[in-house]
Amino acid sequence: MPRLVIRSSDIHAAGCFTLDDVRNGARILEYTGERITKAQGDERYDGREFTYLFGVGDGKVVIDGHGMAMFVNHSCDPNCETDEDDGRVYISSIRDIAAGEELTYDYCLYDGDDDAPCYCGSKSCRGSMYTREELKKKQRAEARKKKQAELAAKKNGAGRSGSRNQH
Repeated sequence: MPRLVIRSSDIHAAGCFTLDDVRNGARILEYTGERITKAQGDERYDGREFTYLFGVGDGKVVIDGHGMAMFVNHSCDPNCETDEDDGRVYISSIRDIAAGEELTYDYCLYDGDDDAPCYCGSKSCRGSMYTREELKKKQRAEARKKKQAELAAKKNGAGRSGSRNQH
């Protein structure tokens, strides 16, 4: 296991950095914390800007992170990935990582009401911590909502003008 340190990050407040070179495919950290239901996590973090929840299995249970792994920030061009093994979540390198580099993985968010903007600064940044698929779903939902609002406005506008003509 490499030596790690938490320090100031250009991506988000604090990040997890390696003090040693890490080889590709190395298991670096385990994401640990209290296991709670997704509903409990939503309630616990209601109104908070940041959470440290990590979905396990089908996503009905989440880990409320503590420890060094909770400081591994999102990047659209990560040097790590997460793997679930027998209900435990590990962070492993997906390329060689030089001593001093910040550890990152793609959060691949798949639900939520907030925008979850990304500040990773990579050339391939998609501007959000949501997956591309989730972003497409959100865009389609927003387009449907806009279309419904336009139709409702037309209907309400037609109803008002029609009632004025009758008076």
